[in-house]
Amino acid sequence: MTTARPTVLLCDDSRALRMLAASQLEEAGFRVVGEAGNGHEAQAQYRALKPDVVLLDLVMPECDGRQALAGILEHDPQAKVVILSSLGAQSDIEHCLRSGARSYLQKPIDPEVMERVLREVLA
Repeated sequence: MTTARPTVLLCDDSRALRMLAASQLEEAGFRVVGEAGNGHEAQAQYRALKPDVVLLDLVMPECDGRQALAGILEHDPQAKVVILSSLGAQSDIEHCLRSGARSYLQKPIDPEVMERVLREVLA
């Protein structure tokens, strides 16, 4: 019996990054079920799609990753959220991990690291 591929919601304001990450995720055996360009969209998509894991950028317009993380976890305390962050945002990452994010990935995303981190979070 084959298990369904884990579903991913991809949240980043960079369309180019979403396209790249989506193809890397598909190659690694994940299924990207939704994308969001800001934190409001991320929360709405999470509620609509109930993905297995969320990749969430910290820096987004209108509603940033910290706010989106809080909203997602308020809706579903069991949500598996992995923060995407550029270098140098250590305090933001630590805040998110204390708030309930499961892990984080540095940009630019290394596909092998991304796959490993997501598998760990889903395990």
